[in-house]
Amino acid sequence: MNCESTLAHSLPVVAQTDILIVDDVLENIRLLSAMLDCNGYQTRKATNGAMALTAVKTTLPSLILLDVRMPNMNGYQVCEHLKSDSRTAHIPIIF
Repeated sequence: MNCESTLAHSLPVVAQTDILIVDDVLENIRLLSAMLDCNGYQTRKATNGAMALTAVKTTLPSLILLDVRMPNMNGYQVCEHLKSDSRTAHIPIIF
């Protein structure tokens, strides 16, 4: 994705916002991270629920974009783990 696209110009620039993208479809991760990176967001990626939980333990993200339908551990299960832990319960999650 080109950072010069029309969509990129319509989004606000936010510096050093760490967004964790969790999706088992690599095309979705590439598209979301390209759009967000072009607009000044810092992104990290996880391709399954277990990787997401490990990534959150490493560094707390400002926001999690979470796929609902994933194998082994779906988005609702990941969310349940995160919201039951006081260290991660405050992190906003968008499905």
